Amino acid sequence: MKIVHETAALRLMSLTDADLLYKIVEEHPEVWTYLTSKMDSRKDMDQYVNYTLSQYKQGVELPFVVEDQKTKEIVGSTRLYQISKENKTVELGHTWYHPKVQRTSINTECKYLLLKYAFEELGMIRVQIKTDLRNLKAQRAIERIGAVKEGVLRSERQLPDGYVRDAVVYSILEGEWPNVKKLLLEKLAKYKAVK
Repeated sequence: MKIVHETAALRLMSLTDADLLYKIVEEHPEVWTYLTSKMDSRKDMDQYVNYTLSQYKQGVELPFVVEDQKTKEIVGSTRLYQISKENKTVELGHTWYHPKVQRTSINTECKYLLLKYAFEELGMIRVQIKTDLRNLKAQRAIERIGAVKEGVLRSERQLPDGYVRDAVVYSILEGEWPNVKKLLLEKLAKYKAVK
């Protein structure tokens, strides 16, 4: 499965991606600062990829690697997870990028592609996005795409280093999608005009 836009492509993650994904994290450990899985070795990346692929086989996750369409390189990962067909809800997250593509159109394109897929292909009524309360950069990025801040889940989970995080919860509802879609397409058009 592959979903493509102008700059970004989302390709279903495979076991063979673990090497390149780990290389990014190894060279730029800061990209993993607020993520919820342990990532201290290549073995951790293998476990991360294996786990998400097992969740994919159960139909509850759609894990993607992010490819830069210009360079054809893998530059990060993102996914739809906790897919509930019964409740028509899903979470968007586990997103991280190589620093060289941060603050480019790639994240906006990925969010557009994932949200479009969630609402228009899967028929979801709600897409939820959570982030660590300390991750102000992610909160600003989530707010820029038009998601509504719902509140803070206190002591939402304990991270591998023992830190107990609070999580900020955002959502986009089915009825809000047309306006969010318009906003994202306008942002993407501005990126294109700047080139």
